[in-house]
Amino acid sequence: MGRAKKATASPGRLGDLSSSSSGSLEGAARGRNTTIVIPCYNEAERLRTDEFLAFARREHDTQLLFVNDGSTDDTSDVIRSMRRRCPDRIDVVDMPVNVGKAEAVRRGMQIGCMSGSRFVGFWDADLATPLDHVAMFKEVMEDKPEVDMVFGARVGLLGRDIRRSMKRHYLGRVFATLASITLGLGVYDTQCGSKLFRVDDRGDLETVISMPFHTRWVFDCEMIGRFSALRRSRVRGGVRKWGKVDDGDMSGSIYEYPLHRWEDVGGSKVKSSDVIKMAWGLMQVRRRYFWRRWPVLAPSRTGWEGWVDGWNFAFKPRFN
Repeated sequence: MGRAKKATASPGRLGDLSSSSSGSLEGAARGRNTTIVIPCYNEAERLRTDEFLAFARREHDTQLLFVNDGSTDDTSDVIRSMRRRCPDRIDVVDMPVNVGKAEAVRRGMQIGCMSGSRFVGFWDADLATPLDHVAMFKEVMEDKPEVDMVFGARVGLLGRDIRRSMKRHYLGRVFATLASITLGLGVYDTQCGSKLFRVDDRGDLETVISMPFHTRWVFDCEMIGRFSALRRSRVRGGVRKWGKVDDGDMSGSIYEYPLHRWEDVGGSKVKSSDVIKMAWGLMQVRRRYFWRRWPVLAPSRTGWEGWVDGWNFAFKPRFN
């Protein structure tokens, strides 16, 4: 079957989630200090149900939140079967239509933030990164309070088991170079599908995920761009000179964790030609978050409503 029809997401409040759930969304992870979002689109044949269930039963302080992104196969049945077997630590959100990984992740992370979790992240459904790395990422967060996000890094070190095709490795190195230039960071691996974020008192993560992403392929980089823009606006009012970023350094807030194991699982939906689309996405990230102020307050509004109106004011056509 072909991909389901795309839905157009619109900015809205944190809880404005047009999806159905097997339970209360705000209470999905209540009492858990960590929520891991697993976006799924036609993953019925690749989901390792035994590993998910073993993790859920072992990690009492972590909630697994599966976001079924309008799948046309048996994905919904598979993940709901897992939930019935472990209802306290597995929850399911069904998107009525396919909205893409970026939006599925964003909406799942919104639920994690609303639940009161201290840490919210996302993980690829194929478990290319084993789930035991969640505890490793959390340990970094606990030991380093200055770190706001931990990214898995697929580094082929001696003593590590990183199984990645040479083609994908070198394409990844080219993209990583472009991402480093775009973000002004010496980041090694922005596209690994295992990431964990801190939910702080400033509400930075909630702000970053409050509006749909503009890029489909590099939303990870767009998140970094939004975090960086928030920090610059806090430090120096978001002022830029000749497109040069003077403040908002993110290097101390991001920790890249060299994965112990990673497997290039077959059936990935990413193609070599997508690198061009990803490069174009990086250009959008640079333009929106490094050459402009973000979030933008509308001229006569403040607070949350001002951010939403400001987004429309700055980036959407206005007709009189």
